[in-house]
Amino acid sequence: MKSSHLPRYLFLTGLLVLTTAACDGDDPADLSTTTSVISGGTSSGDASTTSTVSAGEGSAPSTTLVGQTVDSYEIVARESDSAGETIYVVVPPGDYTDVDMENFVLDLVESGTATFGAEVFDDGAAVEAYRKPEAERTPEETESIGLHHFVSLQNGTTLVFRGPFESSGEMVIGS
Repeated sequence: MKSSHLPRYLFLTGLLVLTTAACDGDDPADLSTTTSVISGGTSSGDASTTSTVSAGEGSAPSTTLVGQTVDSYEIVARESDSAGETIYVVVPPGDYTDVDMENFVLDLVESGTATFGAEVFDDGAAVEAYRKPEAERTPEETESIGLHHFVSLQNGTTLVFRGPFESSGEMVIGS
């Protein structure tokens, strides 16, 4: 071997060693993203649809968004006053997201089921507690409301996220 080739040989050997070391990790990163396909309307059967996409090395950490479409509900009470009617709705317990709740209430509005107000819960006892004057509620009832009250429709135009979705704030419909 010529001495002029020695630096190139050493460089290529070093590069090969570094490449092998970089690719020979015992902890390969398992990066994946799971998302939920959210559709409107009511349906029967499995309403949850998810897909997983694997990401290459060096990508962002995995993100999981799990949700489901509200496939049934029950209007358990109605209150009318001069401003309009408020309905109290109970949905089955599920792995809902704030987007699922938004879509559900928008469907109620579009169908004409909710025209002024709606209060959405996943527990009938929490609805009963919510309808009591605050001064008459027990601490347990107040806690139940915080866990099971998901969203309110106010004045037919504003969604206010409650309980587990409170961090989503509020939004004006159509904006």
